[in-house]
Amino acid sequence: MEKILVTTDFSNHSKAGLRFAIQLATQKELELVFFHCFQALIPTTFHQKRIETAMREQTTAHLQQLEKFVEALYKSMKVTPGTYRCAVLEDFSPESAILDYAHRNKFDLICMSTRGAGSIQKIIGTNTSSVILKSSVPILAVPHTYRVQRIKTILYASDLENINEELSKVVGFVQSMEVKVNLAHFYYPGQISLDQESLKAMWRQKHECLDQIYLEKFQLDEGFAVQLDQLIKKIKPSMMAFFTHTNKTWFDKLFSSSRSEAYSFVTKTPMLVFRKTAK
Repeated sequence: MEKILVTTDFSNHSKAGLRFAIQLATQKELELVFFHCFQALIPTTFHQKRIETAMREQTTAHLQQLEKFVEALYKSMKVTPGTYRCAVLEDFSPESAILDYAHRNKFDLICMSTRGAGSIQKIIGTNTSSVILKSSVPILAVPHTYRVQRIKTILYASDLENINEELSKVVGFVQSMEVKVNLAHFYYPGQISLDQESLKAMWRQKHECLDQIYLEKFQLDEGFAVQLDQLIKKIKPSMMAFFTHTNKTWFDKLFSSSRSEAYSFVTKTPMLVFRKTAK
């Protein structure tokens, strides 16, 4: 059974990530661990025993709050809870706490909510963007505007550099979920010489898991994210899948040269972000 670490700070925005994880668990056998990091409020003048007592009391209080928070979400979604538990950790850095906890406990995925529109940092959220850049564990980045729906399609945006390994990871994620896997590739003028339909047929024969294949001519006067946004609006996938390089920032890789733009697809479509394997 796969384990997903689902993070929350108890805000309304963070509920989207929890809702997505709960919906996912209705379609696939999963163990969900709902996680909250807090910073203890303890005066430095306290004696060591009093500090330890205060830490236990605050940890218990935060755990009880998390359990009620999760129970209320299950109830509001009218979903019978599956396998899940709650965990809290005291740490001054939520980012470090999430990464360390996920690594030590061998989680398969980390599920986090994004937040509102505006600059790229605001869209993704400071903690979410930092975790995406640093995590060796795949990330599910769920927009705060997400509304619960059955996951039916996943669009894998590929540069075709390592399609066999990457596609197997995407397929592994949706295995047993009855989810269609689609592929999108943006090519430069003159890059593809074969007839597109013949090329699609060849790929479908090689990768039987593929449903739809979108080969889009890259427009040199527009950024990658703008063109991807247009494709997403047209085909409306349930979620996206990306692979990001570790030697480039996620912003540079995904948003190319137009990082100041506010991309609407980031605020609407859940994203599954894998670390790209170095050759």
